[in-house]
Amino acid sequence: MLTGLPLTGHVRNRVGSQPVSCRERPRPIVPENRKRYSSSMKTHAITAAITAFLLTCGALAQGVGKLFNITGGTSNSIAKFHHIDIPKGGEQLLGEFRGAGKVTYFYMTDESAGKWYPGLMLKIYWDGQKFPSIHMPVADFFGAIGGRAVPYRSEAMVINHACFMSHLPMPYGNGARFVLENDGDRDYSIRIAYGIDVEQDNSSATEKSRLHGEWRRSNPVKDGLHTLMETRGRGHYIGGFLQVVVRNHGVWFGEGDLLCHVDGRSYVHSPGTEDEYGSCWASPSWPAYDAPLSGHPLNENGVNRMYRWYVHNPVRFRENLKVEIQNQHVNGTPATEGPDDYTSVAFWYQEGASKVVAPQPFPDRQRPSFEEKK
Repeated sequence: MLTGLPLTGHVRNRVGSQPVSCRERPRPIVPENRKRYSSSMKTHAITAAITAFLLTCGALAQGVGKLFNITGGTSNSIAKFHHIDIPKGGEQLLGEFRGAGKVTYFYMTDESAGKWYPGLMLKIYWDGQKFPSIHMPVADFFGAIGGRAVPYRSEAMVINHACFMSHLPMPYGNGARFVLENDGDRDYSIRIAYGIDVEQDNSSATEKSRLHGEWRRSNPVKDGLHTLMETRGRGHYIGGFLQVVVRNHGVWFGEGDLLCHVDGRSYVHSPGTEDEYGSCWASPSWPAYDAPLSGHPLNENGVNRMYRWYVHNPVRFRENLKVEIQNQHVNGTPATEGPDDYTSVAFWYQEGASKVVAPQPFPDRQRPSFEEKK
């Protein structure tokens, strides 16, 4: 269960900490083998569904088990449903909180019924800073990359029909501001609904941890590596979303390793993208799934969307962290059919509010996959 993910003095380490470019294992299933593996895939799908159900029950049991605990805090909320007008280049304040506290829940929807305007940006500021520590398209914040919503249920985020929900705790020490910005090519005029729940107590005033969120796109990937996030300071990485659009729909993209560069040392976190996001021996015909801590809710016509939450095993760092993922179609080699299009949303906690990399301008974010930049 997400309970705040406090910063600690621990540092992550793993067996076999040197990055590797290849691994010995059978080649992934390819489309020609679909019939031969159909029964096996069904078995995997059923097993995954049962596992997801059991994990969800466990998480709910932990949460219910703590409901009796009465704290000295008070609750507050901003909840609105109204028409909103944001001209091109304009901004609109969603909510502002003073003093110290912790955001415990944030949801949004508009009457597009899940077809978000891609020019709508979310910026979240902590402690009176002039720069946002979370800066990305609002749809992508919830995992609807590019404004396309695909339902899924995870412990940290949920998309259910047209309701977009975040359960990530967001502490602040001296105020918080949630802002919508329109950096697109038209005015944004529509009815929206949203809510921001906060808790305020004495412990929030001394909590140093701040949530950060960063959006990046490599269209296409350069030199076989896509950077998910990079920062300096002390904190821990908790995961996020990854969408991969492949050039050849029949080619499996998921052989690239996740690389963590922590405080001057590097290691491989999982030997393959498919392993990192909770699936193994996958293929272009692999069925979509969602679970509390990992999922692959979209695998359609070469578009793959995944998420992973390190709730129980965050990647901790004391000085700096850079997380990258390889674009590989075959173990140990760069993309054999040409590099693919990677878009990622990364979240981490860090001491103090820091400035994140700003998303690419609207025209670049909207540029079709593999189209040359003009």
